[in-house]
Amino acid sequence: MKKLLSLLLALATVCCFFGASAESGEGVYALMTIPYSLFYEAETTGGQYDSVSSATRVKPLMMDYAGGSFHYMADGREITGVIFPIHAESEELLASYGGEEVTDKSSVTVTVNSKGKKTKTKYTGKDALFQSYPFSYYRLSEAPAVYKELGWDSAFGPMQGPVIAVAGKVSVVSDPHVQVCLSVEGVGDVLSELQVNAAVLVGSDGTRVGMKHLENIWLKTFFGFNLDSEAYALLKGKRIESVELYTHEAKYVIGAEDAVTID
Repeated sequence: MKKLLSLLLALATVCCFFGASAESGEGVYALMTIPYSLFYEAETTGGQYDSVSSATRVKPLMMDYAGGSFHYMADGREITGVIFPIHAESEELLASYGGEEVTDKSSVTVTVNSKGKKTKTKYTGKDALFQSYPFSYYRLSEAPAVYKELGWDSAFGPMQGPVIAVAGKVSVVSDPHVQVCLSVEGVGDVLSELQVNAAVLVGSDGTRVGMKHLENIWLKTFFGFNLDSEAYALLKGKRIESVELYTHEAKYVIGAEDAVTID
């Protein structure tokens, strides 16, 4: 199964870059810390995507729970957005975002205070983006499999790169913390070694709604939300067609073969 998925990913990557607008060697490729609102602007059809406030102030600081996201407040009070590859057509454009450059010599120590016990974890190189300011970036030496194009108007274009359909099952499950919780089954092999940087729920009428770490994305395969918030209210009465998972390797699309309607 894993060998087959690897082959599909390789083929999809090749096909994607033959049609890509930015060729390897042109401009600048980097990993960048992108606030949720800007990341999802080109991927969704509406709603506000602010940072995630956290009451525990522990899980936002732990890669096991919040991997693929970033925060800049060391006390873990919020998750700010997504770490994702970008392409800038020039050094001037990259500099216009005002971010700080992270290099292989960079490091940051994240302190987690849980039940009176402090645990310190040091992140170096590109991993230091986990706790850094918005628009911080780490240069990549070659074109990544996926990326977003930077614009001069502080906009991030839609994801460029391979899209892979994965056979799975999407169902509604009960959870006391949210009004609606979706479970995605059958994708464990695909996601076991990948971070989910973002996710989008797609309705049969074209409605597209973004998900955020901890608030909506739980352990990669559970997606919870309340219908009284602006973005997720768009799904009320809609049938979910698919769940899109954004990683640094590809966008994985899990189709909801059985009717999953958000009541």
